[in-house]
Amino acid sequence: MSGIKQHACNMKKGFVIFLSFLTGVTTMAQKIAGKLRFQQGQVLQIEMEMKTAVVQQAMGQAIDFHVTGAATHQYKATNVTDDNNTLRHSMNRLSFQFDGMGQKLNFDSDNPKDMEGRMGKPMKEMLEKNYDVIIDPNGKVMMAQPEKITLAAADERLKLVADMMKDLTNVVFPPKKGEGSFFRVLPENEAAIGESWSETGKTETGEFTNNYTLKEINDSTVVVALDGNSTTSVKADMRGMETVTNMNHKTTGNIIVDKATGIVRQKTLNTESSGATQITAMGATMPLTSKSTIVINVKPQP
Repeated sequence: MSGIKQHACNMKKGFVIFLSFLTGVTTMAQKIAGKLRFQQGQVLQIEMEMKTAVVQQAMGQAIDFHVTGAATHQYKATNVTDDNNTLRHSMNRLSFQFDGMGQKLNFDSDNPKDMEGRMGKPMKEMLEKNYDVIIDPNGKVMMAQPEKITLAAADERLKLVADMMKDLTNVVFPPKKGEGSFFRVLPENEAAIGESWSETGKTETGEFTNNYTLKEINDSTVVVALDGNSTTSVKADMRGMETVTNMNHKTTGNIIVDKATGIVRQKTLNTESSGATQITAMGATMPLTSKSTIVINVKPQP
């Protein structure tokens, strides 16, 4: 009898191992494409948190700057069809804490006193900007209205803070026709685990290449790895002198997408940057490095 029991036990273990192997093969064989599925009237709240540290070399000394910021904005699906989706974008909140060169600044747009202060006016202008964007089923921008949003020039005293917070404040501006929207992550054609695809583009200050790799397909989510490179060149005025800052950026991270709808649930991005600021009139070059982490969570609203 013991031999029969041992044989049965071995068969059971073998079946479990085979089932596990079969499940793994099935998972690996799964393919997924990036068709988005919004619901009419659906509101998606996007919460962003950012930490950035910058080190600027000047006259043989290293100057440190730190910014911690948060922003909340949203998209509302105002028209959903099989061919396209119209989304209404609005900004809800912006806050930050800045520490650098012996100066500390704190701001929260939800605080009435902060909105009445010197930083309140530019922030109010930003929060009042809205736009509509039409995207195709894969998240590519078909058109935006208005096509461009212009903000008043930042106070010179706040310019450094504004530059360090661009990853948060740039969400105010509508994406350009032909670009990938915030919701474009998965490829148009089906991809299996381990397969990769790329996206390239240009911005007003540079160009970028993002490489995506499908890491996981789970019961309810899809995990995509991001590996990107970009360059920027920004001209500015510093006390009447023109400056040009050239930077190289390296970004890595993970993106979690809802399997049923193709809509982003979370993005975690880490960027390391290096370059220099050149002051043309003085012939001076100041090396510059920075590190930033951004965590984005998308929360469907009831």
